[in-house]
Amino acid sequence: MKYAKYAELLPVLFEKNLVQTRAPPRVPERLSVRYRSDLSCVFHQGAPGHDVDHCFYLKIEVQKLIEANILSFKDWKVQVNPLPNHGT
Repeated sequence: MKYAKYAELLPVLFEKNLVQTRAPPRVPERLSVRYRSDLSCVFHQGAPGHDVDHCFYLKIEVQKLIEANILSFKDWKVQVNPLPNHGT
């Protein structure tokens, strides 16, 4: 089974206007061990600290789309409703 990466999914979500970028979060005074200054997040307008595949807020947005039946994953392809069913 192939797992979709958020970096592959995000351009589709932008194209379908299902998500918009978020303002960059402020850099905390005390950095956690998970903070990666060498990575940047497109969803957070290029903010450092993490990448798209590890973006907690993007994962929340994707989960909301799934729960609202707007986004589904079938046959390793992203399908956004209400596109017609093309079969398998």
